[in-house]
Amino acid sequence: MNIVLGVTGSISAYKAVDIMRIFQKNNHQVSVIMTRAAQELIPAYTFETFAPGNVFTEMFERRQDPVLHVSICDRNDLLLIAPATANIIGKMANGIADDLLSSTYLAFYKKVVIAPAMNTHMLEHPAVLENIARLKARGVEVIEPVEGSLACKYEGKGKLPAPEDIYNYVVNLKPTHV
Repeated sequence: MNIVLGVTGSISAYKAVDIMRIFQKNNHQVSVIMTRAAQELIPAYTFETFAPGNVFTEMFERRQDPVLHVSICDRNDLLLIAPATANIIGKMANGIADDLLSSTYLAFYKKVVIAPAMNTHMLEHPAVLENIARLKARGVEVIEPVEGSLACKYEGKGKLPAPEDIYNYVVNLKPTHV
């Protein structure tokens, strides 16, 4: 299976490297799309070390492909966004395409999975809950965040599940078109 791993600006972005490596070790091809906020937390070259030539950070990178977001969709079977922040969830739910990841989502016609990770109060905000419900209604699979100690020093739901749990969730999905 060819996977696009979308990485956003949650503090749990560091776990995305482990998520990528688990898929690779199990013979899956992984391309990575990083938002600008994700790059503030973890450098793109960390992913590039393990996926040379398959890490994308900008919509209009200097590549031979003038419609990169469409090409990424065509050559991949699944879009996994882990971690998924309230920001990307809101963009997805409302059809906003202002960067490479959100544009790829709107062009993606196969299975989409998100793993939200954020502060408990953000996760419980009615706007975020409505956006998640809207995505579920459209066929997006949601890997529920887990409870635990969060980076903000809160205890509660909002933690990104373990990379192994994300891998197991994804590989046990039935492939369908969204």
